[in-house]
Amino acid sequence: MEKEMIRVVDTDGVELDVELISILEDKDENNKYLVYTKGETQKNGNLILYIAKIVIAGNSYVLENVDDDTEWGNVKRIMSEIVSK
Repeated sequence: MEKEMIRVVDTDGVELDVELISILEDKDENNKYLVYTKGETQKNGNLILYIAKIVIAGNSYVLENVDDDTEWGNVKRIMSEIVSK
């Protein structure tokens, strides 16, 4: 399977090429989340994943951290639903 690479800009304005893993959608809250990796691995070899909320800002998309416990619970619920299918 070929990796799908996308370019994101971090909070410091630095452009990063990252691998798109998935886009999660919370239909109840009308939110979307980007799941991506920078190719980093943990000591045990597992790939480190990042999740960010996708927000429309004018003609572009902005990634925001998921800091709210309730929202993070919704993200975990979506991931659990995917895994249980």
